[in-house]
Amino acid sequence: MKSILIALLLTLPFFAHAEPRDEVNDLLNRMHIATTDADHEAYFAMFTDDAVFFGTDIWERWELPEFESLYRPYMQSGRGWSFQMRDRHINIQPGGTVALFDETLYSRSYGQCRGTGACRLEDGQWKIASYHLDITIPNSVSTPIVEMIRQEEANRIELMSFNIRYGTANDGDNVWKNRRDLVTSLIRAELPDVLGVQEALRFQIDEMNDAMPGYAWVGVGRDDGDQKGEFAPIFYNTDKLRLLRSGTIWLSDTPAVPGSTSYGNTIPRICTWGEFTTLHSDSPNTFFVFNAHLDHQSAESRLKSMQQIRAQLEEDLFSTDPCFVMGDFNCTPDSAPMQSLISQGWFEALDEDTKTGTFHGFKGDAGDRRIDMILVPQRCELEEAEIITTGGVGGIWPSDHYPVRAIVTLKPQRDD
Repeated sequence: MKSILIALLLTLPFFAHAEPRDEVNDLLNRMHIATTDADHEAYFAMFTDDAVFFGTDIWERWELPEFESLYRPYMQSGRGWSFQMRDRHINIQPGGTVALFDETLYSRSYGQCRGTGACRLEDGQWKIASYHLDITIPNSVSTPIVEMIRQEEANRIELMSFNIRYGTANDGDNVWKNRRDLVTSLIRAELPDVLGVQEALRFQIDEMNDAMPGYAWVGVGRDDGDQKGEFAPIFYNTDKLRLLRSGTIWLSDTPAVPGSTSYGNTIPRICTWGEFTTLHSDSPNTFFVFNAHLDHQSAESRLKSMQQIRAQLEEDLFSTDPCFVMGDFNCTPDSAPMQSLISQGWFEALDEDTKTGTFHGFKGDAGDRRIDMILVPQRCELEEAEIITTGGVGGIWPSDHYPVRAIVTLKPQRDD
């Protein structure tokens, strides 16, 4: 009898330690069954409210609400995805409420994969707090695959335009110090290759630059051509792009004179431009980006400013490579200023039937008036575009404008 008691005492720690691991193991098994069966109710109930899902592409980072909005309809249609577990490791962290895991998977579509993540114990029930799916690459074939990826990246550019609202505005709860982290978090979540910003003051640019490693920027203040006044800076991903040259145009009869106004606008308006080339590729691509903020009051200023930008685009300096024009134009796609460019070989990235506006005044309701745009040259191919309407955390918005993003192919393969 005594030996039995001793044996039980010796095994109790083992069972106490193994039980959470068994529960997490069961949770992950049930997750794979739910995805195979397209059981959306069971599947999404397995995640914590703050869960994050990482897909195989670099930009595929979804918090649970977005992930569910994308894949619940997919599963409701009866479609699922099947990954067969081959090996799994689970480590319960000190405290017993967090488990880290990694698992080797097999998929008929993707071959060998790896899933990693974390589970958390909530109210006595284990749930998935993070899941990251990777397609594994054997070292023996990594070199040609990396080269393929680099060629793809050299031909695929993600652009974003974002009016961040100037940082000294008296915006109550939406003052810059309350919005700053929301702005930079939104940008880091998207990781655009090129970001055109409007209404930025120098201290905002500095704070954004500190919070966004891997980016550099170009631009000057509109009042003195140096530090004073609002900037229209262009941020760019230094891991992927190299800046060849850049400049700022004052939208006036004297485009090289800082602070100049000519077209009926009472404050200076500028357009910052940059020429970029892609890195890490045997066939680099070169392109231009123009980032503008047109006047909010004078219709004459908006029209003449766009005509001035168009004249710059037609110069030999810019004519040989694709030129993208983005910004807060303070007018809609069907207006005369925008049509002066759209009718000459550019198109707006967003579909003309898009009903979502971009200026919402920190209220979240932008109506259907779209004044922030990305214009794409006809020679390029648009892959996707959207207005990013995330925000409103505790009544605080990243900005009074929604940003616009677009992914384009610089040199599409077309059947002639």
